[in-house]
Amino acid sequence: MSYKLNSKELKYVSNLFGNIEARNGIGEDLFLSISQLTPIINVDIILESKKDNSILLTWRSDDFYGPGWHIPGGIVRYKERLIDRLKYVARHELMLENLVFKGPIDFHEMFNFQRNIRGHFISFVFKSTLDGDPPIQIKAKNEKLIDGHWRWFKNCPDNFIKNQKSLKKYFVK
Repeated sequence: MSYKLNSKELKYVSNLFGNIEARNGIGEDLFLSISQLTPIINVDIILESKKDNSILLTWRSDDFYGPGWHIPGGIVRYKERLIDRLKYVARHELMLENLVFKGPIDFHEMFNFQRNIRGHFISFVFKSTLDGDPPIQIKAKNEKLIDGHWRWFKNCPDNFIKNQKSLKKYFVK
């Protein structure tokens, strides 16, 4: 069903949005509402090991895409440069500083046709190479996996998040 705002509603929404300083964040409720109306811009980082060309994946379990291994990445904020979001992801998700990024080397779209909230992403893919490992304290072992655990993979694992399936081509064959 399509809904068209009448002039009074349009003026109200326009004034409301005009008073938001989005660079300071918009809050989760407003973000989720907006995600029903427009695609979300995202960055993904293919992190390759210099020693064996394996790819580093991180574990993520969220309400929208479920539990699974995924290519690290993040949603670009309003008026944020892609490089700044890449650095933020590297620092906060992997505890890595001073990575050199190549790209974008690719882009892909992710869709979830079963829902509207966070149902469409456009992702710019970058590449970086690591000499070693991220901090050992977040390395996944055999215990229960939690958000932020990482592990090197030469092949795409079975429990890879389905919405990133177009990125499987970056794994060693």
